[in-house]
Amino acid sequence: MSNADWTAHRARVDALAETLTDSDGPVRLKKATSNLFRAREPARRVELDVASLEHVIAIDPDARVADVEGMTPYAGLVDAALPHGLAPAIVPELKSITVGGAMTGLGIESSAFRYGLVHHTIREMDVLVADGRVLTCSPEQHPELFFGFPNSFGSLGYAMRLRVGLIPVKPYVRLEHLAFTDPEALFAAIEQECRRPNCDYLDGVYFAPGVFILTRAHLIESLPAGTEPSDYTWMKQYWKSLRERDRDHLTVHDYLWRWDTDWFWCSKNLGMNFGPLRWIMGRERLNSITYQKIMRASHRWPLSLLQYLRPRTESVIQDVDIPIASAAAFLSDFDKHIGIRPVWICPFTVPDGRFSLFKLNTGTTCINFGFWELVRSSQPDGHYNALVENLVAKHGGKKSLYSRSTYDERRFWQEYDRESYESLKRRYDPGMRFPGLYEKAVRQG
Repeated sequence: MSNADWTAHRARVDALAETLTDSDGPVRLKKATSNLFRAREPARRVELDVASLEHVIAIDPDARVADVEGMTPYAGLVDAALPHGLAPAIVPELKSITVGGAMTGLGIESSAFRYGLVHHTIREMDVLVADGRVLTCSPEQHPELFFGFPNSFGSLGYAMRLRVGLIPVKPYVRLEHLAFTDPEALFAAIEQECRRPNCDYLDGVYFAPGVFILTRAHLIESLPAGTEPSDYTWMKQYWKSLRERDRDHLTVHDYLWRWDTDWFWCSKNLGMNFGPLRWIMGRERLNSITYQKIMRASHRWPLSLLQYLRPRTESVIQDVDIPIASAAAFLSDFDKHIGIRPVWICPFTVPDGRFSLFKLNTGTTCINFGFWELVRSSQPDGHYNALVENLVAKHGGKKSLYSRSTYDERRFWQEYDRESYESLKRRYDPGMRFPGLYEKAVRQG
């Protein structure tokens, strides 16, 4: 990367800032992909086209940082960093997730038990605010916006550039899949690993009562003699392998994207458990980007007519964060009242508690539970998502806002810091050009 890369970046940002400054009225981003799973009502808004803001600007191998544009997908950042023997400290699980989206959307993955969430690994960022200024934000510069940006979801401004922390990696990863039958024993093992890490990556899956798999992954320089790395990018499915073998090896690239090929396990809802269909789709089309396109097409005519030919369902696509002391109790309640399986289990630490819109206690291990499924329902629409919110509150946790929320406004601001948010809104968007957080997260603004 050169001075020309920085010059081109500044030109792209200047053009966006000029578009914002020369316009009036409410604003939203125009982008090619999205990992938000909540509806958005049609509305007349100025659209900022950020599709071109997807470049890796520079990588500094010595400082172990990368400067990237806000819409850069992690797939591009990983491809740029791996030749240097580096990777982002946190690589969210889907290739289509962007760095800016993960910063505001609380991105996570299996290294989070060491480094925290994505926003804990961002060193600084440039934010386009409502009056057209581009502010460099860090713990030292505009700290209130830096610490208020995660969980703001474009309601305070848009990330133009982010400086991402990188870590050294090795060419291969050795995986150990440990089976547990007792959730208390599982979470005790997780907490011990978080306190004294002996592996590089850690996550797990709840498959059924008494069936838990905890995966400890280790970076290694070379494979054991006679060993070839497994390939889960086409006919074989990684999530199924967890119960089929207790040891495995992957390239570091394939480990980082092990969940992308089958959207964890959600590709089964699109028939991808059927071998001939996987063969027809081919390696290049088995990924989260394809599944997103299919999912969004299913909401448009004529595919939307299929909803009238199947039993009524409610989409429950959520990630929730629960203190580890309450994790087993939460999972028991969740399984009893909602019953989605499998459930992803991803532990994380909280190295910095200053992030005002998603406050978590430092020094406490938390468990991210991810569950994504259509639930058959005879209840009013929203019943199961509201039930998730109630269970999260009961067990002292927090829910991300990337997907559907049903909170009334009073309850919403009990969960998320209204005073801090309104102070930020008055300072950086007094004219309300960007949707408010409640409007965007709940009212589908």
